[in-house]
Amino acid sequence: MLKKIALIITCFLPLCALATCAEIFSPKPSAGERDSAKTKPAPYSEFIASRNAEYASSALPRSKSDIARARIAEQERLLARFARCPECANTIHGSHRGFMFDAVADCDCAMRVGRNDDGGKWVCNPQALPEHAIVYSFGVGGDISFDTGMAGLFGCQVYMFDPSPSVKARFPEKERSWRCGAGMIHYQPVGIGPVSLEKTRAWDLVIEGARCEVKGLEEIARSLGHTRIDILKMDIEGGEFPVLLALIESGALGKLGVRQVLVEFHIWTQPQFSQFISIMDGLAKGGYFLFRKEFNPADNDGVCGEYAFMSVR
Repeated sequence: MLKKIALIITCFLPLCALATCAEIFSPKPSAGERDSAKTKPAPYSEFIASRNAEYASSALPRSKSDIARARIAEQERLLARFARCPECANTIHGSHRGFMFDAVADCDCAMRVGRNDDGGKWVCNPQALPEHAIVYSFGVGGDISFDTGMAGLFGCQVYMFDPSPSVKARFPEKERSWRCGAGMIHYQPVGIGPVSLEKTRAWDLVIEGARCEVKGLEEIARSLGHTRIDILKMDIEGGEFPVLLALIESGALGKLGVRQVLVEFHIWTQPQFSQFISIMDGLAKGGYFLFRKEFNPADNDGVCGEYAFMSVR
């Protein structure tokens, strides 16, 4: 697994993460302790001593493989802490949620495809994609620069899905496929589901006052005659949580041979953050590791970000 990961050799991120986790999962001080801390901060010597005790038993990383193991192990430790203390997720708020997990791997040739703003996506080794690579793009919205870029620059077969009435109105009723450079663009007014963790609402999608058609990923692939999906992209405004949890549980990503998962997470609420943690854990167990992350420039609250995962299996 590790041989397939070209690593970022920057070591300070895991160390900072350890300190952050220690602070997050420490018992909350009493009011008296907080007042005392305000007047007399704890000596840094105490922090140094605690770090020394931790690092004294650790071997120094001397190779890229050592760094790989260290970064992945740090993510595993963070996920294990949340597993032991699920309620600890409630202590992390707002933009801090987006800093809990960072890239643990980096591909050797990454390219941002699409406009230089909200809408562009990072892709790993696009030059090495198979001929006529299949890209599923869920969530069209008001920008298709990623989709046209993947088709035009790399000859991909890009399938766009968005049942929103306002999006559907921008596509001619009788046309569903268009040539774009060496590739093709296809569109279907279909959403991906499930759209809710509530079983009674799992396939009930209403957008702009209209009831929309929803299908599961495997059902969509079967209808198109696809046995593999090279890149799965999702920007579906919070709908990514039930969808990804279902894909992880069913093993659909592995069944369809998905190589990259590009998703914008919208971590607006505390329950969504807990679901995000479960998704990070499930993707890692399935061999998908984060290689790139960036925050949405249009989001002043810092809770929406682009996460790009690559399969190392």
